[in-house]
Amino acid sequence: MPLALSRPPSPAPPARSCPPAPPAPPAPTARPPLHAARPATAPTPGPVPARPAAVGAAAVDGYWQAAAACAGLPPAVVFARKPKDAAPALRACAVCPVRRQCVSAVAPAESLFDGVCGGRLWRNGRPAAVPSSSGSPRD
Repeated sequence: MPLALSRPPSPAPPARSCPPAPPAPPAPTARPPLHAARPATAPTPGPVPARPAAVGAAAVDGYWQAAAACAGLPPAVVFARKPKDAAPALRACAVCPVRRQCVSAVAPAESLFDGVCGGRLWRNGRPAAVPSSSGSPRD
């Protein structure tokens, strides 16, 4: 019987250490709604809010939201779906110095926007009829 040669057992390969895991990416931040940073205050019926003093500089620098007449209104009023609830925001829009910037930034017709923008009430990205004081709807 032939003799079988056996090899000595080979040593185990050295343990490799894995490189450290990369740091976790920062948590994604959601972009706040346009009027989210505004303080929540109760809507006040009556006169239109006062026009901001620094309209020109704010609008030119890109901070048109600070110059918006609706800046002090609560989000529930600005994003209202019913004309009665949106009335304070619609009155503010009537004298707002930055309506064009608002419509340009919000682009309500290109989204499913609900609320007041550019002096109109929008529902699902379409202008909604708002009854006038005489009771007939106006667009």
